[in-house]
Amino acid sequence: MNKIVALGLLMVTCLTSCDDGDVIVTTFNFEDANLQLCGEPGSYVFFKINSSTAESLSLQLSTTETLFLESETIDFNLDASNVVNYRTYSEAITSSYFCSNVPPTSPTVTIEYLATSGVATLITTTLLNDNDSVEEDPESMVDTDNDGLLNYYDFDDDGDNVPTAVEIGPDPDNPQNTDGDALPDYLDTDDDNDGILTRNEAGGGLDPTQMITDPTVGPDYLNPAVAVPVTVEMYREHNYSLKSSISLFLSNVVLINGEEQIIQESLDMGSIQDIVDTTITITPEFVN
Repeated sequence: MNKIVALGLLMVTCLTSCDDGDVIVTTFNFEDANLQLCGEPGSYVFFKINSSTAESLSLQLSTTETLFLESETIDFNLDASNVVNYRTYSEAITSSYFCSNVPPTSPTVTIEYLATSGVATLITTTLLNDNDSVEEDPESMVDTDNDGLLNYYDFDDDGDNVPTAVEIGPDPDNPQNTDGDALPDYLDTDDDNDGILTRNEAGGGLDPTQMITDPTVGPDYLNPAVAVPVTVEMYREHNYSLKSSISLFLSNVVLINGEEQIIQESLDMGSIQDIVDTTITITPEFVN
């Protein structure tokens, strides 16, 4: 019996110190914890909380860049500014522990490991949508009006200052084509084929739908009998929706507490869906 007890004590000693005083752990108990985020450019904090064991794993990124607005993969080297923390507490914490402007004094941290070496990889996937009912392939890279916005998220595909959602007509499967040429109105810069660009049939304003000489026919840009040009060299304000989701991975992370270490060669921190769900408003630069 004494030999068995001695063997057990030896195994515990190895797990907590081994030959050189290091602790080597290959897994954390955060698999069921959701990845969460607080902060803004200059201080992003990603974190996971295990309430049942009163522990947390967090990553602070001090980058001043605005993240999550485009699809990209960014590697952040862990250092004095970008830090991973593993902590245990005197009692369970909530997300407000990381999201408060003033750090809470309770509960107290009972154990803390700090990592300033390793890599954090942030993968952002964005979905842009102009909500114009036109099915367009984001991979096609088509920008009909060369305004810097690809058609699949361009509020006005042909740059005539009439929104695509208006020009498409009531049936997106059969787009409106006022002049009967090869181009539907939403891709036609002269919708009524009167020789005057639709953009220039706005009476000097920026919205051709509001310039109506003959109410029985409709806006001048759809009336071939009216051709009074006023040069317009400016685009209307555009808007499109943007949704972003992220995934976060840690690699080659060494968390240190005195002489003890926790080593994580690869750790999936998880993902956050729709971390951004907003509307982008922009006025494209006019290109003649």
